[in-house]
Amino acid sequence: MKIDNQDIAQMARQLRDEENSALHVRPWPHHHRHFSVPSWLVAIPAAALIGFFFGLWTQSNMKDTAALTSLVDTVYIEVPVKPTVKDTAVQTVAPVPVPADSKGVRHSPAVRRTHPVVGRPVSSDQIRYDLLVRN
Repeated sequence: MKIDNQDIAQMARQLRDEENSALHVRPWPHHHRHFSVPSWLVAIPAAALIGFFFGLWTQSNMKDTAALTSLVDTVYIEVPVKPTVKDTAVQTVAPVPVPADSKGVRHSPAVRRTHPVVGRPVSSDQIRYDLLVRN
């Protein structure tokens, strides 16, 4: 029996096919070839467009002469403001006459106070505010 080149090529193909059918190879990943876009990146603009066109459609269906259409939704009510009466007494200090010295000695400004005393700063009222705060 004579074996020629075609028989050798046919036997090589047959042997190759048998070996390939016995191999267990996972499929080649095809998603690397195409750029995949995340679904949220498509869904957000699509929802915005759908909402825009839906808004245009609803505005075109509303008419100015419709019975249920209201153009003003805010009511302004003016309440007369009564003048408030202050119930706190203002303490005034009468000016104390200071004799003029011939030597030019000046007295402290606390003695010559002419403006009303309104209040004291928090830092000097000797109240422990840290006891008023709850933890």
